[in-house]
Order: sequence, then C-alpha cells, then structure tokens
Amino acid sequence: MTGQHEEHGQHEQHEGVAGVPAGEGSPEWYAWMAQRLTTAGPVGDDPLFDHDRLDAVAALRADDVEHVQPLVADLLAHAADQAGAPLAMLNVVLTGVQVIAGAHGLSGWMAEARATPAEWSLCARVVRSGAELVVPDMAADPTTSDNPLTTVDGLRTYAGVPVRTRDGRVLGSVCVMGPEARVFSEGDLAALRDAAALAAARLEDADGA
Repeated sequence: MTGQHEEHGQHEQHEGVAGVPAGEGSPEWYAWMAQRLTTAGPVGDDPLFDHDRLDAVAALRADDVEHVQPLVADLLAHAADQAGAPLAMLNVVLTGVQVIAGAHGLSGWMAEARATPAEWSLCARVVRSGAELVVPDMAADPTTSDNPLTTVDGLRTYAGVPVRTRDGRVLGSVCVMGPEARVFSEGDLAALRDAAALAAARLEDADGA
C-alpha cells in the first residue's frame, strides 16, 4: 500500500496468517481475495447492514471509485499532508467489502483492487460505532495485531473519522494510515474531520441533494 511491499519470497512467511495465501498478487491470491470480497457476515443488528445506510451509499454513488476519486482527491491529499501521513483514504463500507472510493498515496494490490474485505476494515469499526477511531500502533493493539493489513502489508497506524450524510447516515470514513507507529494530535484529527465533512458535502451536492 505504501510502496514498501515485500518480495514474493518474503510474503511466503505469512502463509496461514488469517488464512491469507502466500504470494501477494499471484493468481491464487487474487482468487482468494475475490472470494473474500463477495462474502458478507451475519445481518443481525450490524449497522453495516442497515438498509437506509446502504440506500444512501447507492443513491450518492459513494462506492463508485470513478465518481468519488475526482471529488475528493484534493481533500485526501491535504489531509495526508496536514496529518503527516503517507496514505489517506475515503473508505466506504458495504456489507462484506470496504471500497477504497478515494485515495491519496495508495499503491500495490490495494491500488489495483480498490477494496479490502470488511472484516479487515478499521473503517468498519467507525461505521459501527459512529465515532472516531485512533490506533497508534496496530501491531501492539490486540484488536489489530493479527490483521493482514498489519502482518502482511506492514501498516502500523490508523486514524479515521466518520463520513456522515446530512441526515446522519455514516457511509464510511476518511482515514490516514502509515507504516510507523505514532501518536495523532488534535490538529491531525481536526484535519480529518474537515476532510470528512467536505467529502460528504461534495457527494451530496454532486447528487443534487
């Protein structure tokens, strides 16, 4: 993701981590990823499955990368710069998949797929709680220490804030991530809040809402 991916042989040591096959980018790996991206979890009371939220995502085309990327590219570049992070994303969370609808600094397999399984998604936790989430060290945090984004892709830090429509639906999150553990300041989070608010407004205005 950050342009610091390991070589094929190094990825082999991660085989079996959360069921991730070795050889990131191989045909077998892409087949496994395609299956993960079409597998949804239980419905229950999970906010990811809220029909009104999903209707809002569809109505605003929030999961359409070609539509969203040009709307938010400058916001994400500014957020990454303000927070001093190499990677910023607007992630829209569906039921079984997180769509990387907008991105700055994205590379590697995620730049090609523009999606991850929802079960890996820290932004899914933002949607479920409706609150900001900061993980200074993903490798040390027990909720993320075995996440393939950490164990395979080497991402170590995360901060995300909700992208909320005017009627309160949380579409996803504007977040920043990086390969080094760090602490985020109130100024960093303020920059993310500004980007999230502007992103939501642009999505709604583009729809004529």
